[in-house]
Amino acid sequence: MSIEEDLIRDIKPLIEDGNLDALQIAWEELSHNTEFDRPVAWDYVYQKVYLHAALNKQRSICQWMDELYVDFDPVIQIALRHVFPYARYLLNQ
Repeated sequence: MSIEEDLIRDIKPLIEDGNLDALQIAWEELSHNTEFDRPVAWDYVYQKVYLHAALNKQRSICQWMDELYVDFDPVIQIALRHVFPYARYLLNQ
C-alpha cells in the first residue's frame, strides 16, 4: 500500500465517528510529519477524505476541509475543484 492509502485508511474511522477534533489533530500531525520516505500527495488524500466525509454526511468535517482548501497551491486548487459539486450532491442525498 502507498503512504496515501495508509493515511486514508487511518483517517476514515475518524470521519465515520464524526470526530472532527481528532481528525484536526491527526491531520495537523500527519501533514507536518517529515519522516515519510517520499513526498505525500496531500491533494489525493484530501480528495478521498473529503468525499468520504460527504458520503457519511459529515457536514462539519466538510466545512473544516473547505478551510484547508485555501492552503493548497493554486494549481492544486484548480485540480481539486471537481470534488466539490460531487461532494455537495452526496451530502444532499
